[in-house]
Amino acid sequence: MEMCAGGQDPRPARHEAIGERVRALALESGARPADHGFGFMFPALCGPAHRLTPEPRTLKDLARLAAVMAEPQDKLQDTLQDSPPPPRVRSAGDGDLPAAYTYLVEFLRNDLVWERRTPDASGLGPDAFAPLPSLAGMLNRRSGGLDLDSIYDAPRDPQAVRRMLVGAVSPKPNGCPHGRPPRTGTANDLPRHPRSSEPGRDRAPRMSDARNDEHLILGQLHVAFLKAHNALIGSGLSFEAARRALRRRFQWMVLFDLLPKLCAPDVLENVMAQGPRLWRVERPAALFMPVELSAAALVLAPSMRRASYDYNLNFRNVEHSALVTRNVLGGGRDRPETLPEHHVISWEGFLPFAAEAPQRARRLDTVISGAPESAQAVATHHLLRGFRLGLPTGQALARHLGLKPLKDDTLLAALPDHQRVAALPFCEATPLWFYILAEAGNPEGPAGRHLGPVGSRIVAEALWTLALHSDASILSQGSLPDFARFSLSDLILLAAEEDGR
Repeated sequence: MEMCAGGQDPRPARHEAIGERVRALALESGARPADHGFGFMFPALCGPAHRLTPEPRTLKDLARLAAVMAEPQDKLQDTLQDSPPPPRVRSAGDGDLPAAYTYLVEFLRNDLVWERRTPDASGLGPDAFAPLPSLAGMLNRRSGGLDLDSIYDAPRDPQAVRRMLVGAVSPKPNGCPHGRPPRTGTANDLPRHPRSSEPGRDRAPRMSDARNDEHLILGQLHVAFLKAHNALIGSGLSFEAARRALRRRFQWMVLFDLLPKLCAPDVLENVMAQGPRLWRVERPAALFMPVELSAAALVLAPSMRRASYDYNLNFRNVEHSALVTRNVLGGGRDRPETLPEHHVISWEGFLPFAAEAPQRARRLDTVISGAPESAQAVATHHLLRGFRLGLPTGQALARHLGLKPLKDDTLLAALPDHQRVAALPFCEATPLWFYILAEAGNPEGPAGRHLGPVGSRIVAEALWTLALHSDASILSQGSLPDFARFSLSDLILLAAEEDGR
């Protein structure tokens, strides 16, 4: 009988690899991994009385509100002077979180939600101003749990099928002073297809969902997860054991590293001690993805994103848009086949590894930094999307939770001066996404340090419930983890073990 290195029978691993490839192909063709779709966390608030008024004027008012969510030009120009403060120096707009957590939030949302069919935003014209009559047409390709679907719907290394495939970087161009950051290896890119005349396939990542390749920081975080799996394989685990171990570490990271940084302490303590109060799902078969989470409460990365970053020694104080993957790879024949090695991230600037403090994410509020056109487009997308999904207003949800809502003068006082006029039409009925950000940025409340009571309750209860029904859940009765803790920093350190092999 043919045996693998270490005396293992290769046939089960081959069967696993074939099964994973079949699953990936099924996802690409539109199949769902489970019967879980989307639904309302608070179905009692689905009626017209709890939503924005469905009329053309609402769409026009939402467009005006989106325009003022972009960082004002005068503040943007202040950040683009010849000698702006370096990103690691605390400045206006900075919060307390290390900048890497912006991309953990974005990674988490992409891992939980991948819609097979989305509401047609292009149909939101003057004659299409009603919310969707039902969410039944929205299907989630993800399991809906903290299962790292986005990591494992990808190819394994054909030379060692227990390992996930990681791409090699390209050499740096002549004249570039620095190559890869110290102590990093050549395997630091997503696995990619070769050059192609088809734009959608040209050097595209070899995984079912390419969203994590849109920006270098997000892509490098995805690479870290791939490498972390391989490091667990290097410790002697089988593929299934390593996947289970990484999933459980991811659950711990979300529940005990990320949530304390995002949620109000009293709300999180209550959920962790007593479980969800408002959204209880007893059976995995009854699980669904709450649109209040996916389309509002977890849409935090746009607010947390900096206008510029110290990415590594080659790219200091570089604008966010310059780190878009497609801009780096380019389209010419002289452009690299894979990520150039001088574009490998230096995580020391994003997490507290070094003596110098890391750069910080922006505080949570209703302002989106960066180029105004891009920021406005992001805000427009999320505001119109929440309207089209029929999300309840922030005030309706606050009252449902037994809270005194922000409204009228108290809502306006929570906003920066330049947003108040555009927010007037929404003083008593505010789009849920905007309300959650306003609540977080309220100077009389969290002041941007974390979510307010409405946002915290949605995020804490939803993620606790999704974690409970995840594969190999660490919240299952009698399920004890084989590790003491696992933070985002621990993930990066585990991944770095692969660079030393």
